[in-house]
Amino acid sequence: MLPTSRAWLNALRLGLLASACGWGISFFFTFSPWEVATRQLYEMGAGIVPYDPLLSYWMRMASAAFGCIGIASALACAAPHSYLGLIRLLGPFHFFIGITLAVAAYQNHLSPTLHPTFIPDITFCLIAGVLIQLPLIHGWWTQPKNS
Repeated sequence: MLPTSRAWLNALRLGLLASACGWGISFFFTFSPWEVATRQLYEMGAGIVPYDPLLSYWMRMASAAFGCIGIASALACAAPHSYLGLIRLLGPFHFFIGITLAVAAYQNHLSPTLHPTFIPDITFCLIAGVLIQLPLIHGWWTQPKNS
């Protein structure tokens, strides 16, 4: 159930807006030439990535899918009552991705000095998850109970 108070609905919309921006930025990699995209990855802490047709294909596939998550989040932000089912999935989705990234960072021994971008990624997922999920929990918790 969506929250009925303006403050909780605004928190939900903030989480959806953050999700829209955070995932939507991935379209940069969908439409950038390989050299531009890999230079950006290099500046984010990756090594030099030589051109490989299959890697280019996967980068565009993954970034387009991530960008579409941003579009879906933007639609849900604009009309939350129309996208309640999607919104219910987005909170747990962000927690799952955040935990997956945290485990992967640990397993791969990423360090903030060499790979600084993994921390904002994990933080983004967890904060977006909280901003989406808490208003839903509040809406469910405060809804009138049928006796």
